Amino acid sequence: LLSVLAHGEPVETVPTIGLNVKVFKKGSVNMKCWDIGGQEQYRSEWSRYTQGCDVVLYVVDAAAPEKMNDAARELHKLLDDGSIGTTPVLVLANKIDIIPHVGESELIERLKLNYVMDVPWMVLPISALQCTNVDQVVEWLTAQGK
Repeated sequence: LLSVLAHGEPVETVPTIGLNVKVFKKGSVNMKCWDIGGQEQYRSEWSRYTQGCDVVLYVVDAAAPEKMNDAARELHKLLDDGSIGTTPVLVLANKIDIIPHVGESELIERLKLNYVMDVPWMVLPISALQCTNVDQVVEWLTAQGK
């Protein structure tokens, strides 16, 4: 996703080990994006990197329903520890090009997003590999940056 956002082209990748940072401009908005690994050993660092951000993109694998409980637990840890504050969160259901995948309403239910009241959030189904709805991600990001 980060490569698509920065360069407009998808690349085959492996899960992020540690973190990647890219700085780029979309329209009149300068973006500095941190891609932080989702493996268990990196999750304790998430709150450190979300502090002071203008937005948070929370990417979940929509084709891996067995990971949704962990995704929900980790998201709510971030929300509950106060590191996000009232920063808008865009939950991206990635890999919708893979069938089957979790739909938007099921994702909202499984991540318990209906219980999130203090933080503005939105769910967007995407495929970073196929660039599906990535333009909507960019629109959302640039709207938040104004």
